[in-house]
Amino acid sequence: MKILLFLLLNLSFLVAKPVASVSIAPQEFFVKKIAGDSVEINTLLPQNSDEHTFEFKTSHLSKLEKSDLYFTMGLEFEKVFLDKFKRNFPNLSIVNTQKNIHFLEFEEEHEHHDHDHAKDIHTWLDPILVKTLATNIATALKEKYPQNAKMYENNLQNFHKELEDLNLQINEELKGVKNRKFIVYHPSWAYFAKRYRLEQIPVEIAGKEPKISDLKRIIKKAREENIKVIFVQPGFPENAAKVLAKECGAKIVMINHLAKDWDKELLKSVEALKKAL
Repeated sequence: MKILLFLLLNLSFLVAKPVASVSIAPQEFFVKKIAGDSVEINTLLPQNSDEHTFEFKTSHLSKLEKSDLYFTMGLEFEKVFLDKFKRNFPNLSIVNTQKNIHFLEFEEEHEHHDHDHAKDIHTWLDPILVKTLATNIATALKEKYPQNAKMYENNLQNFHKELEDLNLQINEELKGVKNRKFIVYHPSWAYFAKRYRLEQIPVEIAGKEPKISDLKRIIKKAREENIKVIFVQPGFPENAAKVLAKECGAKIVMINHLAKDWDKELLKSVEALKKAL
C-alpha cells in the first residue's frame, strides 16, 4: 500500500503543470489564449481589488515561488517587491508584459502621485495594444517551454486575428456615436478612448476622492456637454459618482477594467457607451 501511494504521489508530481503567474485577471485571459492548458495560471491581484492600492502579503508568495514565469504590468506593488522577488526566487523568470509599448502620460490634474513618471499603465483596454502584450507573452512562453513553441505561435496568430476582429467590431458599434465624452471614476480608459476617438473625464484626482470644487467643475462640464454616463469600477468608492449622476441626470454603469472575461467586459462597456452617448 505504501509503495502504491509513493508511486501515485510521484506520478502526480510528474504530470503537474508548470505554473505561470500574472498580476491581473486580463493577463490571465491573454496567457490562457496563448498557452492553452499547458500551464497553470496564478493571478496575484484578487478580483474587485484596486490595482493601485493593493498590498502584497507573504501569503501570496507560495504560488509565485512555484512559478516558472511571472508576467508583470508595472503596478505599484510590483515596483516595491520586484527586486525582492528576483533575490528570493532565482528560478523565476520575470517578464515585462508591456515591453515595446509607448505609454501615455496622465494629465497633470489627474496624475497619480505614485505613478513612475506619471505613466498610464492601463494598456490592456486597447485591443490593438493587446497584440503587443500577447506577442511578449508568447515569446516568453516559447523560450521557457520550447517543446510547445509551435502551438504557442499558432495560438498567438489566432489571438491576433481575434483582436483585430474585436477592434473592427468596436469601431462599428461606436461609428454613429456623436457625443464622444464619458465620465469614469478611475482614469483607466485613456488607451481605449484614444483608439476609438473618445474622451474620458476622470472623477478621481491624483488617486484620491475629488474635492467639492472638482465635482462642481465636472458637473458643469457634464451639463454643458450633455454627458449621460458615469462608469464606476468594483472596489472603488461610489459616493462621488452618485452625486454626479444626481446632479447631471446621468446613469451609473458598473464596468470592470480588471475582468477575467476581458473581451466580454470590453464589449459590455462599448454597449453601455453606445446607449448612453
